[in-house]
Amino acid sequence: MCMKRTILTLLIFAAPFVVSAKTDSSCPDSSIPVAISLTSELTATVPSASIGLYAEIKNMSSDAISDAALAVEVVQKETGAVVGRFVVPGRVAVFPQSAGKIGFVWKVPSGVDSGVYTLMATFVPKDGSRARAFAQGYPTASRDITISGGAAVSAQIRSLTVNGSVYTPDTVARVAEVGSVSAVATASNGTQGPYKGSLTWRLYAPDATLFDKPLDSRDASVQLHPEQSANVPYNLPSLSFTSYYLEGELSDLPAEASAQAGGGSTSYFDILLAREAGAFAWTKCIASPAQKGGSGNTLIVVSIIAAVLVLGGIWEFFKHRA
Repeated sequence: MCMKRTILTLLIFAAPFVVSAKTDSSCPDSSIPVAISLTSELTATVPSASIGLYAEIKNMSSDAISDAALAVEVVQKETGAVVGRFVVPGRVAVFPQSAGKIGFVWKVPSGVDSGVYTLMATFVPKDGSRARAFAQGYPTASRDITISGGAAVSAQIRSLTVNGSVYTPDTVARVAEVGSVSAVATASNGTQGPYKGSLTWRLYAPDATLFDKPLDSRDASVQLHPEQSANVPYNLPSLSFTSYYLEGELSDLPAEASAQAGGGSTSYFDILLAREAGAFAWTKCIASPAQKGGSGNTLIVVSIIAAVLVLGGIWEFFKHRA
């Protein structure tokens, strides 16, 4: 009887721990009454092919959804490199307590490596921020697509720094309230052939929407010999904002082409800059890179497993003691 009481007490103790692993209710995402799912015509294809996808958006509120958007990112699952990024044409509108579908096509670039790629479709409410959209900070669904017959990607961004400090994706780089700010992207060519492309920097206001134009845009030529790396800097202009969203695009596509239209290889990255505390508060609510595209219940499952292991150990202790 004593053993049963002990185990019951531990279960009661563990229950709040498991519940607390759920998404923080103070996060802005928890107030968006939308569920999204993603399906595709195929689960495997080849470079340069087109694949159709459908996103179903369920509106669980009593208010209609209008002027929303769907932002899509394509991530190489093994490396975490973002090889595609675009906004689905047309706005999203869904009646209250109902569901709607929106279809789109992903044109697989010719310059992608073989492997598994995760397509993430994010519901972005009207006037939602670009930075948060491409960090999957709104309701998101994912779909894995296997690419075969690809070639090794010639160049990728291997690291990012801000004022000399290493920058980690989906975090906020705090910089001094005054003074210069320099971001550096290190491009690396890991193949035996030369690389010729460009890196485009785009600077946005912190709350810029998907359709706002950048505050500043600069192109830098990137030419790399085989197995060579190069640093590509961006110096922040003198502007009045205290925080900024900086987006980078490394591409070997012609200037008139676009990644969504297919073509060579393209990769994207983001940097959140802030001169004061409290900027980009939504970053505390987004999934880690390892969790993106996966189940939001990972922490809950881990917590349950931990609780079971603890209870199993206690059970064995009392059994041997008896």
